[in-house]
Amino acid sequence: MASNKRIRPYHFNIEYFRNFKEVSFELGRKITVISGQNGVGKSNLLSLIASGSGVNKKSVLGSNFQPEFYDFFNVDKDEDFENYKLYLTYVEDDGTTALTKRLSFKDDTKTGRGIRIIPRTTNVNIEDCTLKQAEEKAKNEYDVGGAARVRIPTIYLSLSRLYPLGERKDTVKITEIRRTNSFYQKKADEKYKCWYNTVIPNSIKNEAVLSKVEKNTCSRASLHMDINNTPTLSQSIGQDNLGNIISALVDIYMLSLDDDYKGALLCIDEIDVSLHPDTQIRLLDLFKQLSEEIGIQFVVSTHSLTILEEMLKKEKVNSTDFKVVYLKTPSAPYVTERKSYELLKADMFGSLNFQRAKVKVYFEDQIGKALFGMLMDAFRNIYHDVEYNIESTILRNSSDVRDYAKINDSIHSLGSLLQFTDNTKQISTSLGCEDLIKVNNADEYFKRVIFILDGDARYKDPLQKPKIRDYLDEKYDPKKLHLNDRTHTPNICFLPDYFAPESFLYAIIHKVLSKPMEHLSFWRGLDSNETTALYTSEKISAMFAGLSSEYNNDDLKNIFTDSFENEVWQFIKKSDIVTYYYSDYRTVVELLSFLENVKKAYDMALPITLSNRYS
Repeated sequence: MASNKRIRPYHFNIEYFRNFKEVSFELGRKITVISGQNGVGKSNLLSLIASGSGVNKKSVLGSNFQPEFYDFFNVDKDEDFENYKLYLTYVEDDGTTALTKRLSFKDDTKTGRGIRIIPRTTNVNIEDCTLKQAEEKAKNEYDVGGAARVRIPTIYLSLSRLYPLGERKDTVKITEIRRTNSFYQKKADEKYKCWYNTVIPNSIKNEAVLSKVEKNTCSRASLHMDINNTPTLSQSIGQDNLGNIISALVDIYMLSLDDDYKGALLCIDEIDVSLHPDTQIRLLDLFKQLSEEIGIQFVVSTHSLTILEEMLKKEKVNSTDFKVVYLKTPSAPYVTERKSYELLKADMFGSLNFQRAKVKVYFEDQIGKALFGMLMDAFRNIYHDVEYNIESTILRNSSDVRDYAKINDSIHSLGSLLQFTDNTKQISTSLGCEDLIKVNNADEYFKRVIFILDGDARYKDPLQKPKIRDYLDEKYDPKKLHLNDRTHTPNICFLPDYFAPESFLYAIIHKVLSKPMEHLSFWRGLDSNETTALYTSEKISAMFAGLSSEYNNDDLKNIFTDSFENEVWQFIKKSDIVTYYYSDYRTVVELLSFLENVKKAYDMALPITLSNRYS
């Protein structure tokens, strides 16, 4: 017999689970945020909370409202799982205790179901109540069996939702939903558009249509509506993240139209991944709205200081509806009672600076790594010049391009790369490009690694590789020779142009040497600075005087050498010639194209790195 009473998870008590001992906390009626140091077990807690409830119903897309812990985390047979003691207490709307479930673990590996959670009704902490009485009350008053889940529709969104759509097209299936589908009949398309546009304004047009997205990496199908000027397979991780969240909200909305609906539970791991701080705040506001309108209780994990700050404010005003649970010490986790923003921020920075999961970036050698650093410095300088003058002609030769404002927009759109150096671990491998490509193809592990190879690695056949001496006065154009870059995976990027780093840099130096009047601002800029005033075109030319007419990159290597104290390297560094070269609307497009590829590679590698770090 179905119960008319609405109940929700209120208190979680962990007597013993892995590193957790005697840890307990309350859950907010509307939103709970779980945060803390890396590896402390936030994702485990989310999945455990989601394991106590669920209903045996399917969404219109075919996904269920009954997540299984073993779908997201592995419990090893060697673990002491039989002695794990976790208690999840549920209350009615007025705060009256309804029932408590012990989340016990059962070994069903022989039937192929792994070690799974059985939520058993218990009389723990209930005075003058036998186990049988507790079970009878749960069944009679709330229609919850002794070894059954609490009847609350539940969704758990893990990090697997974040795999970029465009990087593995063969693992993604996209199907347009017919207008006769119940989604349209029940105006779910309007809800999707409205809620998405509430979080990221003006993203979806009225005429956009619904599609079903199925990823092999994710057990839950999701809805999608095309973003303005962004094809489905080209959307960013942040857009995809938000789309998955909105899709789950629509699933619950559709369920809320049923007569027996009394609320739902939505658990989301790492809610903030690739979302701008403003977007995070608007998403929290949407959660608050929907908790009131359709009775959704949200439990999420995050590393976002923006979300923590916002939630601490809400908790201070209403600690019943909003809760912040901050965990410390991965080896023996506990919930801190001191929750000032300043203290949590200090702990977060201390933890993340030491343990932050960084994406690895491999280079062929120190020279390639050094050139990449110069390119990033150039972009950083150009970005800051353009940042607050996006409508102005900041770079040189604006009259030689069709739309300098569009280029300014492109520069501005790559602002997230300003943190690339801090968020990555860059490694020079002393391996050739062919070896690195073989390594990448040999093991799935390297999907989480970005390979930035020299420009001349674009061609495998040495006979196809151009020589810089033939292209000092004109730009090399592979189309004229009907040549294509080698096929490669999205985590492989090539430094700009088609030449080795020494040849690439020599070409830039040659340009300012051969056309001194065109580059007068460069030379006068050197003269105005005490550290570069002694550099003249004659002195720089003399550094390369020993080159024969048939020189190649090996000859240039002998001049550059591997020592960055060499006079050529010192000139490149002190003059900042790479920034000068790309501070030109005619050339900066090449830099932006390279950085767009780097960003795509990072967006692919980051969620894989995170999912392996936090699982």
